[in-house]
Amino acid sequence: MSATAKLLVTADGARFGTVGGGCLEADVTEQALDVCERRVPMCTTHTLNAELAGDYGLTCGGTADVFIEPVTRDPALAALYAEAAAVIARGERAVLATARSWPDGAPRKLLRTAHRIVGVGDDAALRHAVDAFEQGRDEPLLGDDVVVEALVGAPRLVVFGAGHVGARICQAAAFAGWRVTIVDDRAEFADAARVPWAEQVLVCDFGDVHAAAVAEADCVVICTRGHQHDALIASQVAPVRPRFLGMLGSHRKAALTAQALRGWGVDSADIERIVCPVGLDVGADTPEEIAISVVGQLVAVRRQTVDGRRWTVDARSTPDIGEVGSGP
Repeated sequence: MSATAKLLVTADGARFGTVGGGCLEADVTEQALDVCERRVPMCTTHTLNAELAGDYGLTCGGTADVFIEPVTRDPALAALYAEAAAVIARGERAVLATARSWPDGAPRKLLRTAHRIVGVGDDAALRHAVDAFEQGRDEPLLGDDVVVEALVGAPRLVVFGAGHVGARICQAAAFAGWRVTIVDDRAEFADAARVPWAEQVLVCDFGDVHAAAVAEADCVVICTRGHQHDALIASQVAPVRPRFLGMLGSHRKAALTAQALRGWGVDSADIERIVCPVGLDVGADTPEEIAISVVGQLVAVRRQTVDGRRWTVDARSTPDIGEVGSGP
C-alpha cells in the first residue's frame, strides 16, 4: 500500500479510492463507518504476517498505520476541502495538518497553500506542524498529536508532436495521472477531438513555442515528425531546465542535435540534461509500446524516492528508436 493512499467511505458503505484492497480495506471500511457514527478520528494499526497473508491468498504481508477521520457537514470544513481540491486541480502543492484529537467532535485542520492559509479549529499546534513539515516531502508524517501530509497536484507533461507516437504518449500519460499539454504546428493533428486525453491542445509554430509555457516543474517529451523541428524546440526548452526533457530518436540523432544546439549557443549543461533516446529499454516498436516505455520512464522520474530507495533514470539504458520520426 502506498503511504499516500486514500479511501473515502460513505455512510452507506460505498468506497472511492483504495488503501490496498483485500482484508485490510475491509477492516478499514468497517472502522470508517464507526468513525462516521462517533464523529471523532482514530488511528489504527493493521498487521498481516506471512501466515495470515497466505491464509488470505495475498502476495505480501506487513504493517500499516491508517488514520481515519470523519467528514462532517461543516461550512468551514467544506471550504477547506474546496481549497484543497482547487490546489490539486491547478497542479500546485500544499500542506495539510489534521489534529488526531477533536474535542467535542469539532474538526481541527489547517491547510497552507502557496497563497493562503485555511483553518478549521485553527491552533498553534497545527501551525507549528505545518511550518515544520519538510519542504518537498511527499510521505505523510504521523505524529502523536498531528497528522501532516503534502497535497500534490497532478504533474504536467508537455508533448511536442501530435503524430502517432505523440498522441499515444498523451493517452498513456493522462491515464497515469499527468496533466498533458500537446503541441503541434498542424491544426489537423493538434485537434482536441483527436487527442481527447489532453488537458490542453495547442497549435503553434515550432520556431516559437512560448505558448506552451514550459516551467521547471514540467516534464517534456519532444517527438515531432522531423529532427530539425526537434532540435529547434530543444533549443528553446532546454534553457528552461524542466524536471525532465526527453527526445525521441537514436543515439546518432542525439549527437547531431547536441552539435546543432552548441552551434546555436545553448549551454552544454542544458544539452547534457536532454534524454535521447527517450523511454525505457523494453524493446518497444509500435507507437503504443513506445508510449508505454516513455511513460514508464516518466513514472521513474516522478517517483524518485520509494521506501528509501532512489530510482535512477539512465539515458544509456533507453532504446534506440532509429533514424525515423514519430510518424505523421
